Amino acid sequence: MDTFEKMQSFKTNDNVTLKYFDTGAEEEGEDDKPWLILIHGFTGSSLVWQRNIPTFSQEHRVIVPDLRGHGASDKPKHGYHVSRLAMDLRELQIHLDPSLLGGKSLGWKAIGGSLGCSILWCYAELFTTSHFDSMVFVDQSPLQNSTLDGWDSQFCNRGLNNASALSALQTTLLLSPETAHKGTIASCLSYRSHPLPPPAPKVLPQIQAADEEFFLKEAMKGDGEWLGKLMADHTSLDWRDSIASCFGKGSGSQTLVLVVASSRSGCFPAAGPLKVVDFVNGGQIEGFGFAQGVTVDWGGHWCYWENPERFESLVARWWNDGRVD
Repeated sequence: MDTFEKMQSFKTNDNVTLKYFDTGAEEEGEDDKPWLILIHGFTGSSLVWQRNIPTFSQEHRVIVPDLRGHGASDKPKHGYHVSRLAMDLRELQIHLDPSLLGGKSLGWKAIGGSLGCSILWCYAELFTTSHFDSMVFVDQSPLQNSTLDGWDSQFCNRGLNNASALSALQTTLLLSPETAHKGTIASCLSYRSHPLPPPAPKVLPQIQAADEEFFLKEAMKGDGEWLGKLMADHTSLDWRDSIASCFGKGSGSQTLVLVVASSRSGCFPAAGPLKVVDFVNGGQIEGFGFAQGVTVDWGGHWCYWENPERFESLVARWWNDGRVD
């Protein structure tokens, strides 16, 4: 599609060049559309959203960045923290929409997948949610690690939930990055992590091969040591109280939240991501507060890639009338 023929770029305050796609960069009439930013996850790139952009861009000016250390963006030695990625998001917004500095801009929406959710939670903690009408969080628990306060295998990451697992991943990223990335791919595609029994149709071998080739190519653009440091930061962060404080009762936030979990995710049991709904709504019944949650079975951690039509339909229904059924 034409959107991916030319990337835009800007330079951050720490002298890092970040690349992004902007569906309104060279199109007439795009200034009147609301902003939508799509934020990819660990080892991904803007291209993981390529199947969703044609639909979303019909009603939105869609911005799709490559996070630092990923895709076509710079690969610096520094900045391997979720907080730096949140600052990058803030700077990109101001670059595109300077009225943010005056507190006048409204109408931004965001969809974050995996690490992208943590970036949005950090953004909310640092800069509030005030410029976002809504945020969609796709399959990310607010704490990846298992802890002694009851945050156990019901909620945490299925495998990367302790120091030993993190150390093993970091070592593999350094010594055999392709092995590490293939493991990630196997966890993130539902037909690999949770294949359906017969008579469900099998995903064709050529589609499986094409998916692995694509995601591996994008992942290999990053530096293994840097990615390992980023994952160490991401895995250790506990957003539970922060989400309640920044989105929940008493926060003043008017930002609507949709949590998309999956019963076939190889990364998280659905209960983990769905706890975000409880934190936003203060434990009250779903539908009472600002957050809603849904568990899908038609895709895994990368459900927006596996079944783009159903993902887009789900998000559009929620945007338009608050329905997730």
